[in-house]
Amino acid sequence: MSIFDLVNPFSYFTPVYADAPEAETSAVATAVVVASDPVEEDEDVEDVVVVEAVEEETEDAEEEAEAEAEEEEEEEEDPEDPAPAIKEACGESMACKSLKHHLDECAARVEEGSKESCAEELLHFLHCVDQCAVPKIFATLK
Repeated sequence: MSIFDLVNPFSYFTPVYADAPEAETSAVATAVVVASDPVEEDEDVEDVVVVEAVEEETEDAEEEAEAEAEEEEEEEEDPEDPAPAIKEACGESMACKSLKHHLDECAARVEEGSKESCAEELLHFLHCVDQCAVPKIFATLK
C-alpha cells in the first residue's frame, strides 16, 4: 500500500444535490448545481429564481464590502517617510562633509577617464551618513 492509496484528492469535495434539503452550502455552489440541472416540467422554477436572488444579494454585499475597503484606503494616508530628508541633511553636515568632498573628487577623476573605483569613498561616506541619521530616524518613530 502506498501513500497515494491513503490520500484521496477528491475527499474534500462534498456532493451537493438539487433535491436534497438545504444544508450549509454557499449560494454560489447551489446556483451552480441548480443551473447545471435541466429544468423538468414537473419541477418548480421558483427554486432557480430564489437561488439567483440569493446569489445577487451575495454579490451586492461583496461589492459594498469592496467599496467600504476602498474608502478606508483613501482615508488612511501613509505618513511621509522622514528618513530620506534626515539622511540628506546628515550628508551635508560638517561630520560627513570631508568624506563627501573625497567622493566628489573621485567621481570627477572617473569622469575624466580614470579606471579606479570610488567604492571605498562611497562606503566611507554612506557609513558616516548612517551613523548620523540612524539615531534621528529612530527618534521620530512612534
